[in-house]
Amino acid sequence: MPLTRKDTQRQTRDRLIAAAHTSIIEEGVAAMSIRNICSAAGHSQGAFYSNFASKDDLLVEILQSHIQDEVTLLRDLVAHCSGDDIEATLQVLAARLAKLAGEAQWSLLSIELQLHARRDPAFAERHREGKAACYRMFGELVADLTQRFALRPALPPMQTGIGLYALWMGLAVQGDVEGAMPRDEMLVGFFRAMAGLGSSHEEQAYS
Repeated sequence: MPLTRKDTQRQTRDRLIAAAHTSIIEEGVAAMSIRNICSAAGHSQGAFYSNFASKDDLLVEILQSHIQDEVTLLRDLVAHCSGDDIEATLQVLAARLAKLAGEAQWSLLSIELQLHARRDPAFAERHREGKAACYRMFGELVADLTQRFALRPALPPMQTGIGLYALWMGLAVQGDVEGAMPRDEMLVGFFRAMAGLGSSHEEQAYS
């Protein structure tokens, strides 16, 4: 079946995003150019500007689409957990976040975007907007968990979501730390503390 115009445009957009992602990892944001992105994706610069207003628009899209994909996956994982087993649900959630935090490509992408935002005031505002959207997605995920398990968190779901996102990003950027508990246990511990669930035996071992 022939591709529709919308399908073709989606493919073009996805190829440009993939090429930009690779360029960021291999060269960094400063060295990334629209010309090189288009060449790697096999499209013209006209195709680029049909999808993105600027390089900064593309960078924000990379951040938001990556987080959106992950939150969608997390929701699917949580949906398939046992109905009233909060511990199993938290373990599944934390295991996925910890796995992603340990991936070098994601940590490099996070660092590059953060550095670019520090150096470029114009992008900094777009970056803040992009992160705000990420906070909302994490906050909505926490709100769903709060409602599903009738939790009484120490902070509102949005604030807990912001804290969870910040911890997750911090774990991705800093890498392994000697003497620290595994990433998944740290993420579970944070959520348990925010949800007023107390400490597990594993967390107490690190106290």
